Amino acid sequence: MWYLISTINGYISRNFLFWFGLIFLTVALVISLFEMIDLTKRTMQHDVPFSILFQIAFLKLPKILDQLLPSITFFAALACFLRLAQSQNFVVMFSFGVSRLQFLSGISIVVVFLGLLNIVVLDPVRSALFGRMVILEEKIFQKKPYSVSFTDTGLWLRENFSDSQNIIHAKNFNVMQKQFKHLMIFQFSKNGDFLRRVDAEVAELENQKWHMHNVNIISDHHQENLEDHVESTTITMEQIQQSTAPPETISFFQTPAFIKMLETAGLNASSYAMLWHQQIAKIGMMIGFIFLAASFCLVPTRNKSFSMIIGASIIFSFLMHFFEHIIHAYGIAHKIPIIAAAWIPPIVTFVSAYWLTTLLDDR
Repeated sequence: MWYLISTINGYISRNFLFWFGLIFLTVALVISLFEMIDLTKRTMQHDVPFSILFQIAFLKLPKILDQLLPSITFFAALACFLRLAQSQNFVVMFSFGVSRLQFLSGISIVVVFLGLLNIVVLDPVRSALFGRMVILEEKIFQKKPYSVSFTDTGLWLRENFSDSQNIIHAKNFNVMQKQFKHLMIFQFSKNGDFLRRVDAEVAELENQKWHMHNVNIISDHHQENLEDHVESTTITMEQIQQSTAPPETISFFQTPAFIKMLETAGLNASSYAMLWHQQIAKIGMMIGFIFLAASFCLVPTRNKSFSMIIGASIIFSFLMHFFEHIIHAYGIAHKIPIIAAAWIPPIVTFVSAYWLTTLLDDR
């Protein structure tokens, strides 16, 4: 416990945070450059101002950095540990009785703090920015004649026609049964003038038609009540199923309620559950990469080459990332439980780092 509040731990933690910030900024600049190049290529046939391209790249950047956070942590730890090894700081530190476990526990606490900061403070902002980026990309590239939105008030649809547009709202719905309850259709002209309103107690969507029951229609100060009514539409059930908001646009604290809403509606929420568990397991992955970096830098092997250490560690880290993507794919496909898919990669990374440290110690 004394080590955690010692001057040595403070000195090493500051070194790690320095390298973390430096690598974080470097990666951000490189990603921004490549994103701008990619967006420029994609918009060659579109008349898109450079300011919009810059805005899309800026809004997308936080989410990419979040995905690369374990790798940034790994390279920051690797740079920090190699620097300390070159200056013989490890020799002095270990001669004072500091064990490797104490040393790594201090760095791990810093990593846990960074991970919690990422979830509690940065994730809501990052999700809002990414959601704005999705809207901009849809306007520029897809230009769909409809839009779908799931909120805590129900399902919202916007449908564009050549001479009018519809705003559709359903308080309750079940995609599997193709049934929508308390459905309302607001029809407006292209100029935004109100044309009519259609209310239905129950409606089914089939063959691009709303089959409505217990209907109330209001138009031009005229009201009509019908038992059954059919309304044409361009929206299909497949489009609604495929138009759920990307998981990255939902913040960490809103995800559980959103998952419950999707499951109640009969929609697949596995990708949202996976991302939610993955955000927590990411802290474990960051700690695992800390131990992995330490396994390459703290072992007192003879005639060790720093270039070989860096090369071997980079290869091993990429193997861990490849393994992580495979496990997550199995989790989303329900081949293995989602919780297991989220936590197996950090556990395997930590165990591999410990085994590698033991193996190199024996040599």
